[in-house]
Amino acid sequence: MYIPWKYTDFQDKATNVAQKLLGMYLIHRTSEVEYIGKIVETEAYGGSYRGKIDDASHAWRKRTNRNEPMFQNGGISYVYLIYGMYHCFNVVTSLKDDAQAVLIRAIEPIQGKEYMLANRKLSIPDKRISNGPGKLCTAMNITIKENSIPLWKAPLFIATPTNKEMIRIVKGKRVNISYAEKGKYFPWRFFIQGNPYVSKG
Repeated sequence: MYIPWKYTDFQDKATNVAQKLLGMYLIHRTSEVEYIGKIVETEAYGGSYRGKIDDASHAWRKRTNRNEPMFQNGGISYVYLIYGMYHCFNVVTSLKDDAQAVLIRAIEPIQGKEYMLANRKLSIPDKRISNGPGKLCTAMNITIKENSIPLWKAPLFIATPTNKEMIRIVKGKRVNISYAEKGKYFPWRFFIQGNPYVSKG
């Protein structure tokens, strides 16, 4: 059982929402299955840290058609392609024109595991199924079609499990952003300590 988030739950700084999302459910309903994954790793983007602008954010330089969802009120999705083949799913946060978002880096499969395995072309269930942003999107069938849609209602939404467990959050530097002169040092990666589905980082 779970309780969907309200749209106002997203309208906070990305660094705060990134931590609140840990342990929450990412749910994607399709005609075949309801995928449920527990969010175990996130990264915050946008805003500033100790007076330094986040130059790792897609919205840092200018507003474009691609990053337009980041400039909307928090509570919608931002899905994009990397390397022309892997999707990345982000939760837009904060308020209109503030351009902040949280990248979901890893999930622990809760429901729809058989479909996730098939989508990932794996025969044996293990952490490889969803321990990375591109992997989890493939597993949960999240594509560019799910870009810029509300995340407080079906088909794609965030929810609080009614049996939410206590977790310990670990913080660190974000992954694969060596190009960001300032942002590469921001401690804006968050993950659940000891969870096997957290990416290598």
